[in-house]
Amino acid sequence: MLIKLTYYGTGKPTLVNLESVETMYQVIDKNRTRLSTKVSFKGGNYINVEEELQEILKHQSNLMKGIDQDFDWQSPTIDDMLELDYNRQQTHPKRDWTRNERVINNY
Repeated sequence: MLIKLTYYGTGKPTLVNLESVETMYQVIDKNRTRLSTKVSFKGGNYINVEEELQEILKHQSNLMKGIDQDFDWQSPTIDDMLELDYNRQQTHPKRDWTRNERVINNY
């Protein structure tokens, strides 16, 4: 049973096979103070997704009843992803160093 989920932080779609999932639980991100769901797979791999645990379980129960997932199954093209990466603005501006603030290794 495959469902489409969203990577936490990047927003990119991913397909998850629910038959290979070992555990799912919610975690809190220290930097953003938002909840994400950690999905652990057999073999030790895991991913963090944006969907809440209740939403994932609802999708699983709908799939078991034969109801398809109501998400848009299209993903961005490789050209769109490259353009987004290329045009991404720098989040932290460069710091202007003065001569006294630089640490120079003279050894």
